[in-house]
Amino acid sequence: MFSKNEVVRIVAGPTGAVIDYREKLPGRAAYVCPRLDCIQKALSRENLSRALQGRTAAPDADAFVGQLAASITEKIRSLLTMAVKAGSLAAGASAVDDALQKGRVEMLIFAGDVSEGTRGKLCSGSLLPSRQATLFTRDEMGQMVGRELVGVVGILEKGFADAVENEAKRLKGLINKHP
Repeated sequence: MFSKNEVVRIVAGPTGAVIDYREKLPGRAAYVCPRLDCIQKALSRENLSRALQGRTAAPDADAFVGQLAASITEKIRSLLTMAVKAGSLAAGASAVDDALQKGRVEMLIFAGDVSEGTRGKLCSGSLLPSRQATLFTRDEMGQMVGRELVGVVGILEKGFADAVENEAKRLKGLINKHP
């Protein structure tokens, strides 16, 4: 058993099962945990049709995982963009280092292509938050914050950090074979 915020909603659509990540679509729904083993089990042996109480074509597992990963990634982008607009995000090594020194950083997000020097410089302090993730590229993070290249961002507000951490865990569980 999972709580509602730990699962993903799937709805029967006219062309088959559809991921309802925003939980806004009408109709009968089934819920699945966002891990590969759960998804494969849900999409096999008519489990999805039984849960949706109708003949619903189950999507290809790889396509489903790809769509779900894209939905999760988009949710994280949206959260980071909102954090920028709310003034709850420090972007770039200097701004993040300053926020770390003041003890304001709730979560660090490193770009996958950030230099080891930048990562090492920021990770050497004692005020390092326990929550960290590696997501996106420097170019993608730069686009989210309105700059050219950004290798690291620090989330300064607990609510945003909690939401991003939850989504990052979902993405990791979906991508890794053994979460």
